[in-house]
Amino acid sequence: MPYGTIEEAFLNFIAGLELTEQSVAPAMAKSQQLIELAGRELKVNGSFFGGPYRRGTGVPSDTLRLHLVLGSKYYYSYRENSTKLLYFLKNRLSKFAGNALVGEDGMVIRVKSPGVDLDLVLSIKLKSFGYLTPNGLGGWFKSNPDKEEALFKAKDKASSGRFLQLVKVIKAWNLSAARPFDPYYLELLVYYRVNDFNKTYAELVHSLFASMRMFLPEFLNCPAADEVISCGAPDGVRKLVIEKAFDTTAKAINECDVDKSSILWRSLLGAEFGRSKNDSGYPAG
Repeated sequence: MPYGTIEEAFLNFIAGLELTEQSVAPAMAKSQQLIELAGRELKVNGSFFGGPYRRGTGVPSDTLRLHLVLGSKYYYSYRENSTKLLYFLKNRLSKFAGNALVGEDGMVIRVKSPGVDLDLVLSIKLKSFGYLTPNGLGGWFKSNPDKEEALFKAKDKASSGRFLQLVKVIKAWNLSAARPFDPYYLELLVYYRVNDFNKTYAELVHSLFASMRMFLPEFLNCPAADEVISCGAPDGVRKLVIEKAFDTTAKAINECDVDKSSILWRSLLGAEFGRSKNDSGYPAG
């Protein structure tokens, strides 16, 4: 391993998870084009970037989310079924964005272009606070991106910048595990379950899996769990993924040989962990 410690390997791994201006530039350009096109067809009251990008938890695998703020008349016209509003906008944009389609979750319009995936989120601004957006079931749910951003930034500041980095590590693990959990659920789990950021990243990851292992049954039995947790994986699969992750991290932390420990972390987090970009075995792209 080209790094002296596992902690140094984690820091290098995290650096590879950071978003760059170059990586989001195509989606930004597409976003501006869609804002202009939507403004010609609909009454648009504004737009903003939301989701992981706004919260600071975005990783290269995330899709950029553009919130399009529509006038309240669209809510009243389609209040019985938000999915109908999604298809209405999708049809209006189709002549300009031929690859626009309503996402499988029924919550966004996904616009696909060469090298660009962009999620268009319909938002109706509330008079009190926040926005209404489609919940995927034909209804609506309230969200407050401004408050979320403020809370995440405050948590990151209190952790000396380690909170957002840990979130990205956990999201990378979820991707490596074929995404058995909704990424937003994992972000919230790190927010609520991890408070002692003085530990090493290895210890932080292991303690989070220990928490998931202990409390996962409660989350799975929560009436609203499917809205936050499910990515289509059965409960039994998710439980097995947690058990494997817990066992692997325990072995990796207790392994005295740094190289062997790195191999264990790599089996969990992906081939990029513990390798330099100059290594011959480092993945291309």
